[in-house]
Amino acid sequence: MRKRNAKDAPHQPQALKQMNKRLILQTIRRRQPVSRSEIADETAISRTTVSQLTDELLQEGWIREVGQGLSGTKGGRKPITLSINDDAAWVVGVDIGGCGTTAALCNLAGQVKSITSFSSPPTSGLDSLVEQLEHFLSQADPEVRIIGLGIGAPGITRSADGVVVSAPALGWTDVPLKRLLEERLGLPVYVENDVNLAALGECWKGAGKGKRNVIMITIGTGIGCGLILDGTLYRGSRGAAGEIGSMVTEADAVDHWTDPVFAGFGFLESKAGGPGMVRQIRERIDEAGASSPLRRARNLTAKEVFEAARRGDPLATSIVSESLRHLAAGIINAVVLFDPEVVILGGGLMGSADLLLPKIREAVDRLSPTRPEIRSALLGDDAGVIGGAALVLKECDDPIGGVI
Repeated sequence: MRKRNAKDAPHQPQALKQMNKRLILQTIRRRQPVSRSEIADETAISRTTVSQLTDELLQEGWIREVGQGLSGTKGGRKPITLSINDDAAWVVGVDIGGCGTTAALCNLAGQVKSITSFSSPPTSGLDSLVEQLEHFLSQADPEVRIIGLGIGAPGITRSADGVVVSAPALGWTDVPLKRLLEERLGLPVYVENDVNLAALGECWKGAGKGKRNVIMITIGTGIGCGLILDGTLYRGSRGAAGEIGSMVTEADAVDHWTDPVFAGFGFLESKAGGPGMVRQIRERIDEAGASSPLRRARNLTAKEVFEAARRGDPLATSIVSESLRHLAAGIINAVVLFDPEVVILGGGLMGSADLLLPKIREAVDRLSPTRPEIRSALLGDDAGVIGGAALVLKECDDPIGGVI
């Protein structure tokens, strides 16, 4: 293979230089600690060019010299080895929920350096979100280079221009979030669906680490899904891929299901999401006069339904079992469609993983032609903000962009 250097592209020297820097950084992150000669051998970039560009990356603070490697077969001087400087820059991950928002400053290794939470912005405007982010950023060390923000919103997003097309939980429609925040914060902003960010986070630092085909499903107020296919986030033609909460898991519903009382939720969410389970309990009590301690609960939650099922309450047990059947059917359908290595389950209802996981694993093993691992998410509430950091590092224009 012919060695490449900046002279190979006389009309685009800067573009080629940037490309070579990224390739070198990718190699260092994957192989660290690694010598310059090893980088040249792996990338097919000439040793002179590797030496020049690594010197620049050292001066810019992206990498550091960490020690000496092994000498060659002929002996001689041991080479200096290089690693990524994880604190060369920080990135901001923001996870906007229906009620609360979390923002975190992370280094290039995805380590959370600082984190804060505050109320999600009202439907009337974004001023409160901007003010909270401005205050959070003002607390950071002024010497630290911040290269961008990755933001997740609970709905359909258009990543190309950073528009939140629809986020019912926030009352948002066609909100140009990227443009508005970049104008106020003066930093690059990348916008994504919140479950997609959680999937990126779990694939980088959590239960999907090292996997290239991953389904991330969050089960809470709604049911969302993020898809990592062949190592790439799959968004679909309209940014709406993974709306698993709208999956129909009952044949009769095709002709008969109309549910204006539960507007805003899809069929699977109405059966297996938190509010859907609570509503079913209420309906059973009201319609049949069912005897259950849950009758006395004023503000019943899905958590209380699961706790009642653990105690053997017949009504709660029936509702949980029915919800699990629908949820398992949806997961099986997703597994059959995408053939993942692993299915990661997260979200508020995974606090009851002891009831959910055995049934789902058994159903997938019995009914799916393939048997992926079924795991609980590892990052908890940090998945979205770490995923936001990952999004910035994949998309930004700095030399570090595209490295993870």
